[in-house]
Amino acid sequence: MRSSIAFLAALAVTVQAAKDSRTFAVLRFLGDGPLLEDMVDPIVSPGQPSAHMHTIMGGSNIGVSATGETMMESNCSNALIVGDNSGYWVPKLFFHDKAANTVEPVDMFYMNVYYFLEPTDDDIKAFPIGLQMVAGDATLRSCPDFGGELQLDGSKPVQPVTFTCPRSDYDVPAWPSSSESDGSMAGIADPNAKSQGQGFPFAECDGYASPLRQDVHMPSCYDPSKDLTDYKNNMVYPTVNRATGKQNCPEGFVHVPHLFYEMYWNTPVFKDRWTPGQAYQPFVLANGDLTGCSSHADFLAAWEPETLQHIIDTCNAGDEGMDKCGGVTVRDRTESCDAAAQPVQFKIASSSMSALPGNNPLAGWGVGSSANVPSGGSKSGSGSGSGSGTSESDDSAPEPAPIDVATDNAEHEEVVANNKNTTPEKENSPSVPPPAAQVTPPPSPPADDGDDDNDDDDDDDDDDDDDDDAILPAPSSASLSTLPNGDVKTIWETTWVTVTQVVYDGPKETDAPHKRDVGHAHGHAHAHEHMFRHRSPHARRLRR
Repeated sequence: MRSSIAFLAALAVTVQAAKDSRTFAVLRFLGDGPLLEDMVDPIVSPGQPSAHMHTIMGGSNIGVSATGETMMESNCSNALIVGDNSGYWVPKLFFHDKAANTVEPVDMFYMNVYYFLEPTDDDIKAFPIGLQMVAGDATLRSCPDFGGELQLDGSKPVQPVTFTCPRSDYDVPAWPSSSESDGSMAGIADPNAKSQGQGFPFAECDGYASPLRQDVHMPSCYDPSKDLTDYKNNMVYPTVNRATGKQNCPEGFVHVPHLFYEMYWNTPVFKDRWTPGQAYQPFVLANGDLTGCSSHADFLAAWEPETLQHIIDTCNAGDEGMDKCGGVTVRDRTESCDAAAQPVQFKIASSSMSALPGNNPLAGWGVGSSANVPSGGSKSGSGSGSGSGTSESDDSAPEPAPIDVATDNAEHEEVVANNKNTTPEKENSPSVPPPAAQVTPPPSPPADDGDDDNDDDDDDDDDDDDDDDAILPAPSSASLSTLPNGDVKTIWETTWVTVTQVVYDGPKETDAPHKRDVGHAHGHAHAHEHMFRHRSPHARRLRR
């Protein structure tokens, strides 16, 4: 009898683990902006100021010494679900006014975190309290050549970060095509989605209620043989079985939810401050990266395990939001949450500043030292491991210094989720404090219609490398003469000029009806359909 009970119990576990389709729910936050923006990163720089500023969401106890246990004791969180006191953060975005040689902070528009539960033979479990993970490569100052696409299959090199640029008109590309760029001097357009690509776009992201969006996919396989805080090695991406579509973790690993960060930045505020399509785009991450290729994100788990497991086992609310899941308690949307009182590492005190916080020099795509920092850093994926290290940083926040162009970037390591090969991801040393952004309150985010990127499926693209509709760049006089570095060269001596008429075989993307796929009803059809495709590098260089 006992053996029968044991068999039935094992069978029940097997039934629960067998998952044939994706389910998901979007975690949303209170609509009053970030919880905190400061040089705080308790994962990479515990107990001291981080190398660059972050925009942080989640539990009120976030700080330089935060742990899973202290986050669980938070008085509040700006995440809507009671029981989630986790920390979610990305590098702060800034606008570089090249003429004035100043920087200004870009306000967060809003943030979503998707909890994807993929088809799998594994049993998906709640995060253990205190689990730390980071995805992306903070050392990059050029984009690894993945042909503009995501690649999240853990059996191959991983590319977990992209940018989405919803636009009112897609006639002129926002990135050069994969046949024109290898990522070393400009970003790379995703061949399957006109609104997506690697690196910052060279276009104004003016889609309705959807400005520039930073996208980061986290790994979802936890190695319990590693410490929860060993963020360099404790997480990997699952391997995809292409015959079944299932995503399974290595034997002995724990399959946890796949987190997908969407961070929207209020870039339209700067619409009249720069000229799209020129050789220089003005946005820069807090680590000094002008390319966007070093985009990354951090997660510190502080969920009540029972609450998250209930959501995993029962909820498929999709774009309607996790707050629509049955059996959960939702925070009062009229309330606010402030970070607990703690020493401020860096305060943006003006709307225009002479340097980035931490004195991080600007670099990338021909500006300063365009080499990745350092060359041995992780490149966001190669197998099933996560790699990154940490280096010492000052105990106190660095003093502001004039904006400089990187020539010799000091090391500061941060974790990146890779796959099998564990390689350290390193960040730039602290940079100069940026100018406080023009304080223009961002409009309230509209109700989510499930098509955040205004782009679905294959966008009438023929998926060839020649990109029939690509518009070739023509010479431009753009330069970086305003930057105080005599060795600086123009990033990309081209400007997007229409020299051929763009013709589409079907209706324009903005006119096409929204298509929903039951497997991933969210409006990132491309991102989720093609996330496992990988195009081998072919030394494609930017055409001049």
